[in-house]
Amino acid sequence: MRYLALLLLLVGLAAHAQEETSGTTPSGVWYRIAVPAGWQAGDPLVLFQHGFNFSEADGPPSLGPLRDVMLSEGYAVAASAYAQRGWAVFTAIEDNRELVDVFTARFGAPGEIVPFGGSLGGLLALKIAEAPGFPPVRGVYSLCPAAAGSRLWDHAIDMRLAYDVVCEGSGRLPEGLEPLPWALDLDDIPSDLDDLGNQVEVLRALIPLNQCTGVNLPEPLRSSGMKRRLAQLMAVAGTDDENFFVTNMAYAIYALSDLVRAPDKLGGRNAMTTRGVTYADPEIAAGIARIDADPLAALDLRWRSDVRGAIGSAKVLSLHTSDDQLVVPANQDVLRRRLPAQQLTSAIVAEQAPTHCGFTEVEGRAGWEALREWMRSERQPRPENLQALCQTMQAAGVSGECRFDPAATVPALDSVIPPRPALAVPDARYSGLWFDPVRAGEGIYLEILDAGRAHLYFYTYPGQGVPGEQAWLNAVGQVVDGGIVFDEVTRPVRTATVGGGQVFVHEPWGRIQISFEDCDSGHMRWQGPDGWGTGEVPLTRLSALEGLSCDSVGTSPPPQTSGAWFDPAFTGSGFLVQQLGNGRSWVGWFDAGANGVQTWAENTIEPGVSPLVLYRRLGTRFGAGFDPQQLIQTPWADVGLQISCGDTGSAQVQVRTGQPTPAPEFDLIRLTRPAGLPGCTP
Repeated sequence: MRYLALLLLLVGLAAHAQEETSGTTPSGVWYRIAVPAGWQAGDPLVLFQHGFNFSEADGPPSLGPLRDVMLSEGYAVAASAYAQRGWAVFTAIEDNRELVDVFTARFGAPGEIVPFGGSLGGLLALKIAEAPGFPPVRGVYSLCPAAAGSRLWDHAIDMRLAYDVVCEGSGRLPEGLEPLPWALDLDDIPSDLDDLGNQVEVLRALIPLNQCTGVNLPEPLRSSGMKRRLAQLMAVAGTDDENFFVTNMAYAIYALSDLVRAPDKLGGRNAMTTRGVTYADPEIAAGIARIDADPLAALDLRWRSDVRGAIGSAKVLSLHTSDDQLVVPANQDVLRRRLPAQQLTSAIVAEQAPTHCGFTEVEGRAGWEALREWMRSERQPRPENLQALCQTMQAAGVSGECRFDPAATVPALDSVIPPRPALAVPDARYSGLWFDPVRAGEGIYLEILDAGRAHLYFYTYPGQGVPGEQAWLNAVGQVVDGGIVFDEVTRPVRTATVGGGQVFVHEPWGRIQISFEDCDSGHMRWQGPDGWGTGEVPLTRLSALEGLSCDSVGTSPPPQTSGAWFDPAFTGSGFLVQQLGNGRSWVGWFDAGANGVQTWAENTIEPGVSPLVLYRRLGTRFGAGFDPQQLIQTPWADVGLQISCGDTGSAQVQVRTGQPTPAPEFDLIRLTRPAGLPGCTP
């Protein structure tokens, strides 16, 4: 690596891009791209992620502090300004996908990408490595990343509500609309507040903060009450630096309000909770408002914000300054717990005075070159290697100190931000039928699968303007703390072609999120296309798999037929089976239909009853148009179903007169096996 560093220093780092271009994507988001001489399709691309910006983008973004270095080494560099201001996690991944599409159309497809950013940008660089739909990610360069994600907003709500306790009667803040008075209305956020790190801008806007704490006054002019209140709030903020304190309070007041209120973020839903949280300050513990999160809003914020660790084979090099009091070094604790050790190099730079991302030029360059060497050679660098490389580059003329500290430790995140109450994490016991009791006649069949995945069938009715009498949706999603997220829900249909034939397709439909309070109850939120809309309903468990009920912890369920079954010759149709115990099973039939008209039917098999009669329910519409009083139950078909707990089976279907007609016989194979069910022994 020493030879590599010296060689790179001889390269003409002042080399200019062969071409630099900027503009807006089809969605209207500003971008900037620089491509070096000789770059061609298949060469690497750096996606630079900028940090938290509280102003709307009014021009092309920066390409980052290593632009010239990267171009001289043959990397193209591109950056998006993001469609959102502030906590831009709700659109930034799609903004980057669109940026890659623009880049590919202009210059050719990159062979690999390297996401790079600091602060919020460091988090987004990690999120890109987890996201599907990008060229291969070989490495991630993440500086002072906000890797704690949603937990940082737990810290913000603690500061915001502690302010109301400490500053009662002295410097109260404006209140927003109920039921979230602690979140300013968007019109009350100053329109000229561009940089929350700018002390002059913030203190000009936050007059109540100065009235309460005197933080903008010389020490002799502060009253004893101001000093006491300032010390209390700085302890909650976890800072001993007044400039960082002011910035932290600006995030807790203005950025938190924008996150909660902005229609393109949480849209008026609260994702934070203080109920059940332990606070060290007795006055704050006794007086702080105890609020409850909207569980679906909290799930959405975690999904968009948190690092989950699914980074494929990417190598991550992440640096933090030791006394960062905005994005604290405990964020590295999150990375060290969630990423495989062999894919993460996490290092601390020892500083004498607190900074946020205050790396020297040579430290930033050393981290980048160490990552490049790691991507090429598979030799993972350690903090002592970074320090040695930094000193070599320093001796060769790159400016700045080298302060990598191999002995540095980072605190656990929960020691810095008080932990929240534990969340229900869906496991194998959550498989089964779920519904809203006031909307009987529609519901979901949920299967928890292995590897943190889940399978969903939503049996319901057509949206407004959608043909047919029934509808069903299908998705595979990801289990996360507190729920499941289905980001790519589809509507499987057969549609007519120009020649009159039928083509089976999964029409993109939208998103579904499910949060759980416990093993028997939860909430579901959907975001569908035109005619379907957005809605939310409570969920109650209707059934569970045999041996996997909520109280079955530690029991061993028997091998069984539960799961999804289909005939490969008839793609787009199949059976769902849920073995309930005592000889009973629930069976559902789903078919993509013809000309976009779907069909489903279901019933429960009772012991000794044959054949099974499946019933269709008809007469209502999806969403707000749903009326259970209009539903009519109609016999659809007599079904003979022969399947075992193995992987094959058969079905014979005799359709009743006037009902949609599928094939009469099916040779079935197992499509899914719910988690927690043992396989069959020969």
